[in-house]
Amino acid sequence: MEQALPMVKNLERFIKKHGDDAFISRTISKLVDYKIQKYMKEVKGLEKELKKFEHAYHKDSSVFFKEFNEGVLGDDIDFIEWYSLCKMRDNILKMKSELESAE
Repeated sequence: MEQALPMVKNLERFIKKHGDDAFISRTISKLVDYKIQKYMKEVKGLEKELKKFEHAYHKDSSVFFKEFNEGVLGDDIDFIEWYSLCKMRDNILKMKSELESAE
């Protein structure tokens, strides 16, 4: 991040001074698309892991997540892992959404 941000700011200054550049726009668009696809691949992997817990406990992850946050389920190691997987998926989906809204 420390290296990317100065480059992005430099590109911003360049575009403001010289106008939009089709090559730069296409390249940035491809980078964003690539990152969105990587996020989707990560989400699919996490959802595969979540399905194992859903099957084992006969409960949808959204129901589990609510119950865990309410303190209904306790702190069994499976629940902590399940909760962590839910949080990771939610964080990745949030980042993906932020990238998509920038397009």
